[in-house]
Amino acid sequence: MKIDKYYLCGLILILIACALYFTSFLDMIVRPFFQIILMGSSKGKDVLFFGIFGLFLILSRFSEKHKLNILKKSNDFYLKFTLALLIIIGLIGIITEIYIRLRLNFPINSTFVVVDPSMTSTSIMHSHVFKSVFGFIVSVIIPHIPASIHLGNSLEPYIPNVVKGSFILMVILFITMVKSCENRSTLTRFLTIFFFSCGIIGIMDGGIFSTPGVGGVYGCLVILFNGFLIDKLPLVISNYHKKNIKEDNPETIKPIKAESNENLSKTFKTFNNFNNKQLFKIALPHLILILIIILRFSLIFAMAQTGYYEVNIINPDDSINLDDYGVISVEEENNRTIYHLSSNHNEMILLNSLANHLDSKCDGFSITWNAYSYL
Repeated sequence: MKIDKYYLCGLILILIACALYFTSFLDMIVRPFFQIILMGSSKGKDVLFFGIFGLFLILSRFSEKHKLNILKKSNDFYLKFTLALLIIIGLIGIITEIYIRLRLNFPINSTFVVVDPSMTSTSIMHSHVFKSVFGFIVSVIIPHIPASIHLGNSLEPYIPNVVKGSFILMVILFITMVKSCENRSTLTRFLTIFFFSCGIIGIMDGGIFSTPGVGGVYGCLVILFNGFLIDKLPLVISNYHKKNIKEDNPETIKPIKAESNENLSKTFKTFNNFNNKQLFKIALPHLILILIIILRFSLIFAMAQTGYYEVNIINPDDSINLDDYGVISVEEENNRTIYHLSSNHNEMILLNSLANHLDSKCDGFSITWNAYSYL
């Protein structure tokens, strides 16, 4: 009995995810590469990536074989649905971040760090809203999580119940992603699943402006507008024909190989036949990616607080002393202390230092952005 290549590949990826979860011998190999793609400080994202990638391969193939399509819609319909859900979930994350800051009377342009019971940070530009809900669910199901995997569930008490309920959208997103992968050529399917794996992890752990989150949106647009070009590549063309060929008849494969070798040049020639509207559609995903990147950095720099760092500490301990950070002024309010610190600090270094300094000395704190400190 011949084993389906998608099932086999999916099973191998899930086994890799299990090996990453239960052991550490693969960490040094996997972490450096996937840290660039997924922008994660713990290996939890690596485990999710391999696990989700494997599930997408298996479930999309299973659904495709058994024709599980209740809505009777095409894969492009589900692809558009996926793109819409990514944007909606990303916007819910941003709105929730704003709501938390208004409720706690924090500046909008700040990173919120929950100290108790464990360290978790979140901001509009890198949101952990849905990660905290997912982490809470996982912690209930799996009591003992390795210390190397960060769940972010300390933020969960600050999330409104209606947002927790909207986590169902993540489940729907997973289903639409699976359906979007069906009935595609091998190369296109793997590219789609790669983008989707990054996208669903990114939108949950980082939000719409995170690198994997942006990658998910970009991937949807690439497959939607440029998918037909990917299908014209030689590696893909042969895949379509092989479905109708018996492997024990090598003579029938020869003309297909010849056709595949000629196909790449034909692909480039077709660009000459495209009108401006078609060329614009091809370029659209890449233009949108550039616009998102510009918007992201524009917001970061436009909302930067350059004169000083404003640090709001909730329920501070009496032993807190920030004199070493260049205190400009201190304000006391009901359950908080507001420090204005010197701007002569790198934002990330200051954030990490304050997180360590304030550990177990408060419930949480916020610190304003200063992107110019990285220059």
